[in-house]
Amino acid sequence: MDEWLKPGSLALELATAGGILGAFLLATLVVRLFWMRVLGPSVRRLAPELDEIILRPTRTIVLWGLVLTGLYNALTSIEAVWSRANLVSGMGKAFSVAWVLLAVWAAVKLLNGLTAWYVHSVAKRPVSSRDISQEAGLVRRVLGLVVLAIGLLYVLKVAGVDISPLLASGAIGGLAVALALQDTLTNLFGGFFIGIDQPVRVGDFVKLESGEEGYVEHIGWRSTRVRLLANNTVIIPNSKLSQSVITNYFLPQQEMLIYVPCGVAYGSDLQRVENVVMDVARKVMQQVEGLAPDWEPEVRWQAFGDSAITFETVLRVRQFKARYKLQSEFIKALHRRFGEEKIEIPFPMRTVITRSISEAAGRDA
Repeated sequence: MDEWLKPGSLALELATAGGILGAFLLATLVVRLFWMRVLGPSVRRLAPELDEIILRPTRTIVLWGLVLTGLYNALTSIEAVWSRANLVSGMGKAFSVAWVLLAVWAAVKLLNGLTAWYVHSVAKRPVSSRDISQEAGLVRRVLGLVVLAIGLLYVLKVAGVDISPLLASGAIGGLAVALALQDTLTNLFGGFFIGIDQPVRVGDFVKLESGEEGYVEHIGWRSTRVRLLANNTVIIPNSKLSQSVITNYFLPQQEMLIYVPCGVAYGSDLQRVENVVMDVARKVMQQVEGLAPDWEPEVRWQAFGDSAITFETVLRVRQFKARYKLQSEFIKALHRRFGEEKIEIPFPMRTVITRSISEAAGRDA
């Protein structure tokens, strides 16, 4: 019995190793209880999303890190282990691989949490109805594969495998793939930057550079679909959309001004015309749905035209889809009121002077 407790005896070393491992396991248990009973509930009350995104991966690394550290210190405290260089080297490699696997697992969990949080935060935005779950899932899988590839390369390096040929062949293969998928990658990055910058969102009414107008129906990684008012769909590659000039009628807000041009005869009383136009505009804006009834219309006289004094009426709508209805109803009401008030909208007129060839020749002589 006394021989077992002598310094350097195997029994004492095993007991010491067991004590070291037990101390680390006890510390792991204490940390886990503290995390579950104190830290976790506090974080869930203040910021619930942080528990899934950061705390769980961090907790896994801390707990398993304590276990691995305790196991490594326990084994290396035994003379039969640390006195053999090859055994210590092998243990170091094995524990390095374990740490890499633990870090890879935590990174994948962190990516999953960030993806879920981003999708959830976008879904809660009242200004956007875009469903990005598929795109976010694709990004998560791609980044997960990148993390796994990096972890695998490090494991091979720790195992003594020369990874230089793998890196060289991977670079060549990546270049070949990039050249073969140049258009696809261009559209992919175009969709990525559209998603970040958000010049357009699903549901926005836009005017394309080609002059076509419609509602943004879908924003994917490769293309964006715009449904025109004629119920046709225009499919635009993201690379072209990201480089084109577009008008978004929903930014910075959906309310917008409408300008309706008109003209009256030179003999008209302009103040009376303005009063009539303002009265018609106020009535129409109270009747048509989707307008801004609190907006005060404006009449702006513009120019002395060839056959009329021209002006424009400024109206305002809350929603873009009410624009055409308002413009149509206002033109009909104004035309009817002008007829009742005997206000003339003149036709374009030109004076054409004709002469015969003989008259022209005699005049020139």
